[in-house]
Amino acid sequence: MSRVPGDEMTKLRVLCLHGYHGSGEVLRGQLRGWAREVAELAELVCVDAPSIADGDFGWWHARADVPAPGAPPVKRYRGWSRTRAWIARYVAEHGPFDGVLGFSQGAALAALLVALAVVEPAPLLRFAIMIGGFQSADARHAPWFAAGPLAVPSLHVIGRADSIVSPAASHALAARFAAPVVVEHDGGHVIADTPAVRTASRAFLTHMARRPAPRHARVADGATPARSPSAPIEIPLWPGRAHPVMRIYLPDAAAGPLPAMVVFRGGGYASSNGSGAGAAAWLARHGMIGIEAEYGTRSTGATYRASYADAARAVRLVRARASEWGIDPTRVGVLGFSAGGHLASLLSTQPARPAPAEDDLARISARPDLVVLAYPLISFIDGYAPGAFAGSVESFFGEDDVDEARRRQFSNELHVEPGHPPVFLWTTADDAIVPASHAERFADACRRAHVPVAFTMYPHGPHGLGLALGQPGALGAWTTEMLRWLAARWPAR
Repeated sequence: MSRVPGDEMTKLRVLCLHGYHGSGEVLRGQLRGWAREVAELAELVCVDAPSIADGDFGWWHARADVPAPGAPPVKRYRGWSRTRAWIARYVAEHGPFDGVLGFSQGAALAALLVALAVVEPAPLLRFAIMIGGFQSADARHAPWFAAGPLAVPSLHVIGRADSIVSPAASHALAARFAAPVVVEHDGGHVIADTPAVRTASRAFLTHMARRPAPRHARVADGATPARSPSAPIEIPLWPGRAHPVMRIYLPDAAAGPLPAMVVFRGGGYASSNGSGAGAAAWLARHGMIGIEAEYGTRSTGATYRASYADAARAVRLVRARASEWGIDPTRVGVLGFSAGGHLASLLSTQPARPAPAEDDLARISARPDLVVLAYPLISFIDGYAPGAFAGSVESFFGEDDVDEARRRQFSNELHVEPGHPPVFLWTTADDAIVPASHAERFADACRRAHVPVAFTMYPHGPHGLGLALGQPGALGAWTTEMLRWLAARWPAR
């Protein structure tokens, strides 16, 4: 992206994908009038499908496969894997690109690139333009679109007389996006150059050019969509599943790479949406990348091992996609509230617990680089008073009558060893839900292991205060103390 002289805009780079039986050269001809209209706003980079060099055509061939004798046929895109790998290489070598434009089959591919980035590492794009587009019919791609509306801004150009890709199919694709801009024309399966299309295209690209891209988003394999802390990027933790998700809050503008904090909210392992709401967005407003991660609980039917696997996956995914999100992979911390504090400290004390077979990122360390705990649940031991918060152990395991040996395995004060990450920890003396003894025991364990720990017990305050913004006295300033502690541990670079 380059600055447009005389205006508060930046010139966009757009990756352009041709249709079936097309080519980059054909697409340049089809876009000639359209390109003149937006010349000062965007550089259009038209490319050939990798099959063309082999004398073939198109980005893939749709075929009906029979998965088993007697089973109904399933649509498969043969050539999709080659195209996907080629796009990744091309973007890495010739990017970054701010957006993608596709015509016909190229429009279907543009939508796939946007959807792919939701479920697994892929080039992230700030916007997409689809002309005569349709949603992939390959059954393997359906979960990518089922994860929820695609948040990337989109423009959809639809011909009312299109007999190749029906207007209904193009409208159905547009409906997969959270806020699609749709413009229609009276023509067929063409890249129309009507006044309405020119006006809509220019307005859309002007808006995109005026949206500042964070400096940390300019990376080798694609541009991270511009987001404010109120509009996170939402990504499922596991491919093919709509939940659990992680929500990434980026600062409005900051030089990277930046530290990141993964937030686990409370909820007694009956929910992962308890206290701690708003923490990730608050972190983004203070110059970090805040990430709120859901995890399995008794209410979702995904208890241990799923809860631990979700937490570990969140940290691994942050490190795997650090370059895309402008994150320093050596400065990834965790912030846990209440039961989320138990999960955060379980991850910090036992980061090498076995990963499920489907975790393709298991080779990446799940150990956080530092730990922040707010009124945490720490111990499952029944043998000291006042003991664990009633119901949390049963919700964690998804069963009653858990024996003491298993309780001790997940009582985190028993597993602090030298080399544990630094800890910032607070609670209140009169917390009636998770007694202050939990935090005290963890702080004592850190001191015995010579782990740096900053522990504060405030005299008064109910359980579940979250950020406690607006609370009177020192308690209301715990976040300020945390920021000072973080700045000392992670000085600005």
